[in-house]
Amino acid sequence: MIVNINDRAPTDIIKFMCLKPGEELAERYKIIDRLGQGGFAVTYKAEYLQNPAKLPCAIKEIPFPQSENPLVLERARNRFQREASALHLLGKDSRIPELFDRFEENGHFYLVQEYVQGTPLTQELTQGQQWNETQTIAFLREILEILSFIHKANIVHRDITPSNLIRRTQNRKIVLIDFGSVKEISTLTSNSTGEILTSQAIGTKGYMPAEQYNPRSVPQPYNDIYAVGIIAIQALTGRRPTNLPQDPDTCEIIWDYSTSDRRMLQISDGLRNILNKMVRFHFQQRYQSATEVLEALDSPPPPQQPDFIELPIQFVRQHLRPLLFGFTGLAAVLAIVLLIPKIPPLVPRFQPQQPLTASSADGVSSGEKLLVQTSALWSKQRGINEFADANYPEALKLLKQSWREDRKDPETLIYINNALLEAINAEYYTIAIVVPIRRNQDGSILNANLAEELLRGIGQAQTEVNLGILPANDSNKDFPGQGFLEPKAIKGKGLKVIIADDGNIKSYAKQRANYLVTQPNILAVIGHYTSDMTVETVDIYNRNKLVAISPGSTTEELTRKPRKYFFRTAPTTSIEAEALVNQLLKVGQKRVAAFYNPNSPFSASLWEEFKQQFESAGGTTFRSSNYYDLSKNNFNAEAAIKEVEKNPKTALLLIPDGQVTNSLENAIEMIKANDDRNWIVAPWTLYEPRTLELAKQLKSVKKLGVSVFWHPLISFDKKFPLNAQKLWGGPVNTRSALTYDATKTLIKALEMQPEPSREGMQKTLAAPNFKAEGATGIIEFDSKTGNRKNPPKGVAHIVSCAREKFGLTFVPIEFPTAVAAGLKCD
Repeated sequence: MIVNINDRAPTDIIKFMCLKPGEELAERYKIIDRLGQGGFAVTYKAEYLQNPAKLPCAIKEIPFPQSENPLVLERARNRFQREASALHLLGKDSRIPELFDRFEENGHFYLVQEYVQGTPLTQELTQGQQWNETQTIAFLREILEILSFIHKANIVHRDITPSNLIRRTQNRKIVLIDFGSVKEISTLTSNSTGEILTSQAIGTKGYMPAEQYNPRSVPQPYNDIYAVGIIAIQALTGRRPTNLPQDPDTCEIIWDYSTSDRRMLQISDGLRNILNKMVRFHFQQRYQSATEVLEALDSPPPPQQPDFIELPIQFVRQHLRPLLFGFTGLAAVLAIVLLIPKIPPLVPRFQPQQPLTASSADGVSSGEKLLVQTSALWSKQRGINEFADANYPEALKLLKQSWREDRKDPETLIYINNALLEAINAEYYTIAIVVPIRRNQDGSILNANLAEELLRGIGQAQTEVNLGILPANDSNKDFPGQGFLEPKAIKGKGLKVIIADDGNIKSYAKQRANYLVTQPNILAVIGHYTSDMTVETVDIYNRNKLVAISPGSTTEELTRKPRKYFFRTAPTTSIEAEALVNQLLKVGQKRVAAFYNPNSPFSASLWEEFKQQFESAGGTTFRSSNYYDLSKNNFNAEAAIKEVEKNPKTALLLIPDGQVTNSLENAIEMIKANDDRNWIVAPWTLYEPRTLELAKQLKSVKKLGVSVFWHPLISFDKKFPLNAQKLWGGPVNTRSALTYDATKTLIKALEMQPEPSREGMQKTLAAPNFKAEGATGIIEFDSKTGNRKNPPKGVAHIVSCAREKFGLTFVPIEFPTAVAAGLKCD
């Protein structure tokens, strides 16, 4: 079935053929009965008229997607053919129904499969009936073997439920039916921008994990592992998953406990731990493959621990809390504890969950994992799976196909480059980049814009290098960048890029850094982006003698204690403050109210530098006693503006952090509440599409200045913005340019060394004669601080331009209009 997250409009209701017994389909199938109907597919039992044996078959009917965009149906047809081909291959195994036929008729797709004689597992999992451990382990082994098989074929089922597990009458073996990937075809739609996407989440309530409720999430093996774990727990407890309680603090399912009318389950600690890990709320804490679970089942049990009395949190709250009220109750509890000293305090089976953690290698990939899980194409996912299996030629082919379908995806381009290097057995150097992918608590992506902007910069520079070693043959004619990017290998060698995601979470950032420094092939790291993450990790890189060059960390805190192995292509906050101060003085502003995040190294540093420079120039600065902290969840923009306006002619300085908190969103609300009444200046963190989207709603945005370190109109390297436009199908911004420059800097350092090494990278970059050319200018470093010499600085403002997405765009403030900037906006 399909879980309908957002109700469809009445005009978007799916229409089935509703075939009746005796009717013929495609002049060769005779309907016998209807087997079942879900939200987006109907299954019939039918007879194949041309088969003398008259053996029944199962026919699945999937309606065409409901969309006026013809590309949606074209995508659906392609998807249907791919999924049918995959099912045909899987069906050669007796554990998957064999696929006999596929066709279209009357606005519907049809799959004709083997009709499995047997009974669904629902008949074995009746309410109140419990399996023993032996039965449960046998079930787990059987279904996990099936999962291991289909996952190796790059297929994720996504709707494993007891009703989709059929036990054959003939041999009592389980058969897995009703793959969710096929049903997804009818959910395809397109949004207002023409993007084709899935409108509904696939799965069944109770059996689908939290991350699967996001229709844009890419299917992963751990989705199926969760479902199988839930079914095993249902078998052991005799309770449907929707009837199992959840811990309100951790969202973990509570299933292993006893009450006055229910005994504790008699299972081993080994099985208990395996099931707990299979159904963890956070996907990163689950087993990542069926093979891992099978290995855990085969592992010897751990040494037996002392017995504990363990109860769920809810039971403790409901049954013990009343006993603790009053002296008598407390005395009774103390007496029990004193009389039975060997029994430890009552504790829940599930302890309050620690913050989401991951092993050091998680969130790191050179092509074998999907990190930016926003709207990845199936060809990309399959390419990644082939990469993980070391089938690099096939991975390269599939990833190039994905690039053609969605060429704005920088992760895909980096993986294409890495697959090429392995496919042609090229020699190469390796660097890494750490980017922030912001996530929700359930693991789904909240915002990947920052990560993608940074990856565009390194992806473009990497492609320039690898074009220089690209074999000239027909299979490589479609390699990205050919014909306009200048091929330039590094001493005849290529460049491999490893991507790491720090999530803008300090614990993650340290995990990634500690992992990257242990990889001897990595010669340098680009990152981290935000000052907060760099402050947390800079000493890890420095101790391990691995160069870290940041394209975004500007805080002066990194300069106060210089690190030998730290460099940056972005200017420091003192440079950024200078540009903002000069802008306010230019427009006659003498009084400024500041709003920032006092706990952010970047935000606090920029406020400190701005305050010092503005007051030295004769201005006055202050911060509100109640509303200055932009990072507060209850920040009130309207109230903050009212307090500022108690003093006439007061400008605003907004300094949100690098999207570590909600301060950026609060700063945008400040711009909205101000409504262009007072002058506002802000750092480059507000050089954002969201700022333009808000500005579109306002009558005027003439009093807003945002610092900028690069812009296509003032690019030092004139070819860079033109090439970027061709490569990505649109313009890039400052973050991409600074990351491109960081990559070009490392490439130059590699070229200058006879035998590149980690220590050699540091010595080369710190040398007084080192120079690299990039999009933002000549790159040189202060050997003592790692700061960039003569860094770029400037201010941008918003002007009208009808051709741009929101009818607005940023241009350097020296250009009063789009026409003056030379833009074609008509």
